[in-house]
Amino acid sequence: MYLVLDSPAKLNLTLRIVNRRNDGMHDICSLFMRLPSVEKLTFRMIDHNNVSKDTIKVYGQVVTGRNILEKVLETARKKLPHIPFMEIGVWKSIPPGSGLGAGSGNAAVLAGWLAKELGVVFSERDICDLGADVPFLFEGPPYSFRSGVGEIQVKNEFGLSDRFSTFVIIPEWSSETGIAYRMADEHYRDGGWRLSAGEALREAESITSSLAKGERVGLLPNDFTPVLFKTHPEYASLFKVAESAGSLAWGISGSGSALFCLFEKGREDKMVRTVFGNTGLVRKFLELR
Repeated sequence: MYLVLDSPAKLNLTLRIVNRRNDGMHDICSLFMRLPSVEKLTFRMIDHNNVSKDTIKVYGQVVTGRNILEKVLETARKKLPHIPFMEIGVWKSIPPGSGLGAGSGNAAVLAGWLAKELGVVFSERDICDLGADVPFLFEGPPYSFRSGVGEIQVKNEFGLSDRFSTFVIIPEWSSETGIAYRMADEHYRDGGWRLSAGEALREAESITSSLAKGERVGLLPNDFTPVLFKTHPEYASLFKVAESAGSLAWGISGSGSALFCLFEKGREDKMVRTVFGNTGLVRKFLELR
């Protein structure tokens, strides 16, 4: 018998890079928004004596390299060595390189199940080591302003819960996180990062206050946006669609490539999917209410 788990993803409503550390990593300040039930995991525990490894199969997208779920199970078995081997299906709807943290959502939901049902005790460091987006998706608040590489909770209450219809647009191109950060380092090398941590929090609070009132905010701040515009000026056409459709806010998630637009529930443009599709730039479109 297979168990089925809904797997979340995330949007970055704001994203500011505030520091490049000596280890080459970057400190960010970002307002995260949870996207529930974007993908699914199916799995069962295998109790046959002749089975000596986990089986992980991915459906719907091509994912290369080591699957993040292998790391989750490896970490869990360091805590409880006798966890049975598993047969896991990952039902993907988000292409890699989209900036939506779908792989991190897969890891978070499996770790959460192992903690709840089998009693695996993951430390904060364990969860952080799985990936920068995993701590937010593991803990599960609908909105959270976070710092560090995304692991430090700063503020979780913004008065925005269940307010929006969210459209996620995945363009024909993808974005590799490491390359995007190197491009950002070059872009901001002379002028420095735009905001401090405190300024980034106040900016997010101002934006959420406006959104809570139903006010249009427009293009949301993300320090990767001007960087990504250099390689893909087509973003301007997609943002123009979001603006013309009456969206309250729109922007790029993470280091790209996905963009999104937020509508107040009940006021979304019914033709927005078609209009985005007519640009010839869209690989996939998700409508989340």
